[in-house]
Amino acid sequence: MAVSIVSGYVTDLLTARAVDFIRRPRDGPFLLYLAHKAVHPDVRQRDDGSVDTRSSLGYVPAPRHEGRYEGRTYERRPNVIREPGAPAGKPALRRALAYRASDDITARFGGILDPGTSETTIRRRAEMLLAVDESLGRLMATLEEQGALDKTMIVFTSDNGFFFGEHGLSLERRLPYEESIRNPLVVRYPRLVPAGARPSGLALSVDIAPTVLEAAGVPVGGQIQGRSLVPLLRGDAVNWRQSLLVEFYSYENPMPWLVDMDYRVVRTPRHKYIHWMKLPDLDELYDLEADPYELRNLADDPGSAALKAELKRDLARLVLESMELADRQ
Repeated sequence: MAVSIVSGYVTDLLTARAVDFIRRPRDGPFLLYLAHKAVHPDVRQRDDGSVDTRSSLGYVPAPRHEGRYEGRTYERRPNVIREPGAPAGKPALRRALAYRASDDITARFGGILDPGTSETTIRRRAEMLLAVDESLGRLMATLEEQGALDKTMIVFTSDNGFFFGEHGLSLERRLPYEESIRNPLVVRYPRLVPAGARPSGLALSVDIAPTVLEAAGVPVGGQIQGRSLVPLLRGDAVNWRQSLLVEFYSYENPMPWLVDMDYRVVRTPRHKYIHWMKLPDLDELYDLEADPYELRNLADDPGSAALKAELKRDLARLVLESMELADRQ
């Protein structure tokens, strides 16, 4: 099989292909899903599928953006831990980060660990995102050129957030704290969403598919997980969800120090309850209104016992609902 090698910056190459797709002649609507590699670090993948982290070049901006933020300093959140380790009240996390600091993990993963996330890493990630900004601009300009901009729903989001030293974390990104599980969601569709609208309501990534289906006039089947965000975007949602389920399973073992850190979380507008499935005695409970940086674990607070019990019941309900939906797929 012949293989053609294409040179260039990956973000630009993907954007060029997306622009070509939009410009193709067509009689009906289209769907374009573009998932940029940015802002992942540059690593080498071996023939067996494993990743060589020791050869990583770190975060590589497009040459035209290299050094754009040189000398800039990112303002850190109050829950950043600058010393190795995790804060008190998070025993499951302390256990994981103690292993991350071991000689075994340090020898295997080297400089990619980046405890606390260095200013250089943050700056270079921001420089990488400049090419993503330009990509979105090119796509919107192409849609306008085709006379389709205001007829096209544009959904801009991400699969996870990043830690910049919060809770002692850096590249973990799959843990259940706010910095990781809260993702940007920006929707542009003048036919549905008023400019500048900021609807409130708990939304999930599984809501995107039913949202796109409803906006396109396609029936949303009962086997589809998630809820269409159209009523929320339109401003007439009633009986909207008051809690949601977040799950993570470490079977992929992407980071050995996170083994056994499987969790299920119930998140309400005000509270979060974290249940570590393989460490059931190390649960966490936070009042996000009074403690937005998740500094005080209330799981063992006698005054929070009734709240904890209520959230555990809600978590069980959400898990059961998700399992019933999975059976229908």
